Amino acid sequence: MKNSKVLTAFLIVAGLLLAFIGGSTLLMPVEMKAGAGIDLAGNISVLNDTRASAALLFAVAILTFLGAFRENLRFTSILVSSLLFLSLGVGRLLSILLDGMPVEGLLGATVLEFVLGIAGAFLFISLRNKHQEALQIINQRS
Repeated sequence: MKNSKVLTAFLIVAGLLLAFIGGSTLLMPVEMKAGAGIDLAGNISVLNDTRASAALLFAVAILTFLGAFRENLRFTSILVSSLLFLSLGVGRLLSILLDGMPVEGLLGATVLEFVLGIAGAFLFISLRNKHQEALQIINQRS
C-alpha cells in the first residue's frame, strides 16, 4: 500500500473536494448555502458557526491532500478523512430520521459522504494491515 495509486487517488480527490467545499464555504458562506435553500444572510452567529466548520473542513483537506504525497502522513490523513466523511454522513442521516427530508442536493451530499467514508475506511484497513505485516516481517528478522 506504500505506493498505492488507489490510495493516492483517493487522498487527492478527497482533499480537493474538501478544499473546494471548505474553502468556498469559508470565503462565501451565504452563496454556498443558498444552493441548498439555506439563508444565512444577516445572521452573524450562524455565519460565524458556518465559517468555523468550513475552516475545519479546509484544515482536514490540507492534511488529506498532503497525505497523498507524504508517506509519513498517509495513515493519519486516510483515518481523519474517513472519519470526517462518515461522521458527516451519519449526522445527515440522523437529521433525516429526526428532522425530515432535506433538499435533493443535501441527499446527494449524504450519499457521497457515505461512499467516500466507506471507501476511505476500507483503504485505511488495508493500509493498517500492510503496516502490521511489515512489522511482523521486521520482528521475525530481529
